[in-house]
Amino acid sequence: MLRSRTTEEALDAARGRVKGLLPDGLVGGDPSGGRKFRKRRGRHRVAGPLLIVCAVVAILVAADYWSNSGRIYRGVEVGPAAVGGETPQAARGTVEAEVGGAMKEVRLDGPQDATLSDEALDVSLDVEATLDRAYAVGREGNVFERLGERLDATWGTARIDPVILYDSGVARAEVEALAQKLNTVPREGTVSVSGDRVEVGESEAGYETDVGATLVNVERAIMGMTGEAEVAGRSLAPNVSTAEAEAAAEKARDAMSGPVTLTTGGEEWELSPAQIGETLSIAPEGGDIRVSVDEGRLQEALAGVYADLNVKPVEAGYKFLGEEIATTESRDGKEVESKKLLADLKAGLFEGQREYEVPVIVSQPKLTTEEAEKLRPTELLSTYRTNYTLSSDTSGERVENLRIASDAVSGTLLAPGEVFSFNELAAPLEYNETHVIVEGAETTANGGGLCQVASTLFNAANYAGLEIVERHPHFSELPYIRPGLDATVWFGALDMRFKNTTDGYVLVQESVGEDGYVYASIYGRPNGTVVEMDSEPTYRTEDASEWVTYKTVTRDGKKIFDGPMFTTSYAALINEQGIKIPPTQLDPAPVIP
Repeated sequence: MLRSRTTEEALDAARGRVKGLLPDGLVGGDPSGGRKFRKRRGRHRVAGPLLIVCAVVAILVAADYWSNSGRIYRGVEVGPAAVGGETPQAARGTVEAEVGGAMKEVRLDGPQDATLSDEALDVSLDVEATLDRAYAVGREGNVFERLGERLDATWGTARIDPVILYDSGVARAEVEALAQKLNTVPREGTVSVSGDRVEVGESEAGYETDVGATLVNVERAIMGMTGEAEVAGRSLAPNVSTAEAEAAAEKARDAMSGPVTLTTGGEEWELSPAQIGETLSIAPEGGDIRVSVDEGRLQEALAGVYADLNVKPVEAGYKFLGEEIATTESRDGKEVESKKLLADLKAGLFEGQREYEVPVIVSQPKLTTEEAEKLRPTELLSTYRTNYTLSSDTSGERVENLRIASDAVSGTLLAPGEVFSFNELAAPLEYNETHVIVEGAETTANGGGLCQVASTLFNAANYAGLEIVERHPHFSELPYIRPGLDATVWFGALDMRFKNTTDGYVLVQESVGEDGYVYASIYGRPNGTVVEMDSEPTYRTEDASEWVTYKTVTRDGKKIFDGPMFTTSYAALINEQGIKIPPTQLDPAPVIP
C-alpha cells in the first residue's frame, strides 16, 4: 500500500538529497570537514561556480520533492488515464473507471480473424500494483534515472502500462484451438488422366501457426491494452506447384497426342489416346511429377497384338496309323519380341512417334518333322502282361484304378536319354479306395492296383533292353506277378523309373483288356537287342522266401549279359482277416512276355 509523507519527512528527505549532491561540509558543520586545506587559487576559481550550481540543483530538487510529496508526479499516465498530480488514493477511482473496463476483448488478425473475450481470459486490473508503479515514477533508481523520469513526466511522455492479470492457460487453449482451424497441409499440384483428357489439380500453400509467438502477441495486447494482436505463423509451400504440374501434364498430352499404329506383315492394330493414357504412370518424385510409361499396363494394352501374333510352335509327334507309327508334322511358331517393342514405345511416345513396326521372331519346335522322322519308333520292342483276375481284390473299383493309371502312362514318348517316372504321371490323378498291401498286411487305401500297372511296365522296359533306374519289390509275394519281377510304387516315396538308352524315341503303351490282363508295350527303333528273364526261389518257408532274378541280354547275336540281376526277399502275407498266408501256399505267376 502507498501512503502520503509528512512535511517534516519531505524536508528531511530534501536535506538528505542535497547532502548527497554537495561536497561534505557545505550543508551544515565545518566547511573544511574538520580538515585543513591549502589555499590554491586555481581550484577556488573552479569550485566557486560549481558549488553555486550544485546548491541551486539541490534547492530545485528539494522544492520539486516538496511540491510533489505524497502525489504521483505530474504528467504520468496509466494507459488512457491521466493520474499525474493526484495522490494514489485519489488516482484509484480514475484508474478503475478509465482503465478497469477499457479492454473488452483481444482481436486476433491473421489468415482467419478471431476474438478472445476478456471474460474468457479472466482479465482483471491489479489496481494496487498499478498505482505503486505510477507512484514509483521519478522515485526509484539513481539520481539521473529519477531526474529523467521527472522530465518525461513534465513533457507528458511518462506513460506506464497498467498491471493486468489474465489466465494464461485459457489463452493458450484458445490459441491452440485457433491453430487447429488455421493449420493446413499444402495441397500438391496433381496430374490425372480421364479418358483422352489430361487434367491438372492446382496447388495451394498450407499454413502453420506459431502458438508460442502468438501467445506473446496476445500478452502484449493485454498488457498494452491495445486489444489488437497478430497471429504468428508461416506459409507452407507445396512440394509440387501448379506450374510443375502443368509441365508434367504437357508431357502426358504429348504421349496422348494421337492414336498409335502398330503394323507387321500386312496386319495393323491401333491404340487410342485413351488406351495410351491408361498406360501412363504419373507420380510425384523429388518435388516434381514424373510421367512415364508403366510397362505392365502397356503389355495389357498390347494384349490383342500378342494374342494375334504369338503362336506356339507345334512339336512333331507320332500316332498309330493301323499298326504303323507315323510322324505328325511340326510347325514353326511366332512370338512378339516384347522387350524391343516395349522399349520402342516407351522411348517414342513422348517424342510424338505415332507408328511402330512390331518386331516378330520365329520360334522353332524342339522336335521338328525331319528330326522326328529320323528318331521315329518303327517296331514293337517288347510287350508284357499280367492277369488282374488273380488278385485277391477283383472289384470294379480296382479295375477302374488299373485303367486310370494305364491311361496316365500310355502314349508317353521318351527322347534318347530321357528318364520315365511312373509317379510323375500317375500321382496327380484320383483313385478309388481298394485293397492294398502295407508292410505285408492287407488293408484298404486309395490307389489299389497301381502296383500291378507299374510291375507290368517294369517288365516291358526290361524286355525292351532299357536301363532300370529305380525299382522296389513288394513286402510279400503276390499272385498276379512272378516273385522277383514285381515293382511297387508309393507316391512321394517309392517310384518305378527307367531310361531310354536307345538312339531313337520310344513310345510307351499300356492298357487294360476285357480278357483279364493288363498289357504293356514299348515301341522303338530296333537295335538287335533280345532280352530273356526269369526268377527262381533260393528258399520258401512258412514265414519267408527269397528269389533270384536272372537276365540274359543278346545284341546282334552276341551275348552281352547273362546272370542274376538282383535277389529279393519276401515275408509272409497277412490277409485282411489277420490270417498269415505262407509263401508256400502261393502258386508263382508265370513269366509272360
